[in-house]
Amino acid sequence: MLNVMSTAGASILGVGYLIPFVYLLWSLRYGPVAGPNPWGAKGLEWTTPSPPPTDNFPVTPVVEEEAYEYAAEKEVRGV
Repeated sequence: MLNVMSTAGASILGVGYLIPFVYLLWSLRYGPVAGPNPWGAKGLEWTTPSPPPTDNFPVTPVVEEEAYEYAAEKEVRGV
């Protein structure tokens, strides 16, 4: 009886791993290619190309706004 329960549990776990793996393969094959900054993020890590060069920035960048200013922009626009 315990062997049957263990086999059933392993089968359920196997299906649980198989479904995301199939989605992964499907998206790798048919999914759209993401651009360099698909979310419109403002952090410095999103301003460098991919893969990043040895020296990310020729000069030290000056940060003029917070990395997460999304809520403030929506309030200004009235959305």
